[in-house]
Amino acid sequence: MVTQQLNKQIRDLIEKSRKILITTKKQASIDGLGSALALFLVIKKLGKTADLIIDGFNCPENLDFLPMIKEIKTEAKKLKKVTVSLDISQNGLESLYYDIQDGFLRIHLNPKQGVINPDSLTMETSEFAYDLIITVDCPEIESLGKLYDQHRDLFYQTPVINIDHSMENEQYGHLNLIDLTSVASSEIVFNLLKNWPDQLLDKEIATCLLTGLIARTKSFKTSNVTPETLKIAGELIDWGADRKNIVTKLYQTKTISALKLWGKILSRLQLSSDGKLLWSKINSSDLIESGATEKDSDNIIEELIAYHPFAKVIMIFSALDNNKIKVLLETQGTLDALMLSREFGSVGDKNRVTFSLTGELNDLEKKVTDTISAKLQTIS
Repeated sequence: MVTQQLNKQIRDLIEKSRKILITTKKQASIDGLGSALALFLVIKKLGKTADLIIDGFNCPENLDFLPMIKEIKTEAKKLKKVTVSLDISQNGLESLYYDIQDGFLRIHLNPKQGVINPDSLTMETSEFAYDLIITVDCPEIESLGKLYDQHRDLFYQTPVINIDHSMENEQYGHLNLIDLTSVASSEIVFNLLKNWPDQLLDKEIATCLLTGLIARTKSFKTSNVTPETLKIAGELIDWGADRKNIVTKLYQTKTISALKLWGKILSRLQLSSDGKLLWSKINSSDLIESGATEKDSDNIIEELIAYHPFAKVIMIFSALDNNKIKVLLETQGTLDALMLSREFGSVGDKNRVTFSLTGELNDLEKKVTDTISAKLQTIS
């Protein structure tokens, strides 16, 4: 729940900031993406400068309708500048040139008279380009990928507003807006904005938030949907969000190639005896015959969750060339995907991971599913 004090603290930080960085985890959920875009639009309406950066982001075709999604950057650049100063009041300067050799910048200075004293050379760095960071739907800061790994000083020295609905959130922010009663980060962002005195919501912002809400609840099919969730969805529709168009874009717009691949995946769908593990598989010939891409198979995992919301773990095995098997694994609820798949060298976050193995598809399929099933039994 958004308290009045926390609401005011967040708004005050935004008002005082010069330039704001908004981000979500590298393996961005649609909920996180919609929430981040909504905040990006709001901050623009407040007359502030902001960048929305997601490590390695590549816009899926079914989300290209979202406002400002083309403005998302994939990396942070020019975070600081370095200024080199030289006191030439005594010697003057006749000429200056530079070259680069073996990765080193060499600056050549010729004084008009005398010799330049090295002590007259100083160097200073500017402040960071951003003075506020807002993370959304990001339980652990490491899941930001290279944005955090390569710029840790930025995160250590800059105030962070952390917005999330997950009980696994590590509370790494200077301000932590964590609401475990909300089913989606989009719901939290909506409640934050509606409590601000100025009327900031509009059709575009409502579209971003409703998209996140629909994606997180699988079009309101998940068991944790509350009356408050449905009430917020209705208010977003009143603000102009087109629910029908969003559902069509998320779930009903598929190429013929994707539909063919979907058919192959459905024909091989398997469910563990306890109903907790759902999986299927494809191989390179399936991609060739359907005309689809590996990315199409990644997107289908969302469909599997929507059609079978009670499964705890969903996996897609992709048999690539040279005996390489890629596995995409996604968990529901509070299950930790990284913990379940750690022994396979998985990378990702607590909700979605990938890992690659070498060997024969059927053998590896049995090994992985047996391992995951056994772990699910101990967790239950």
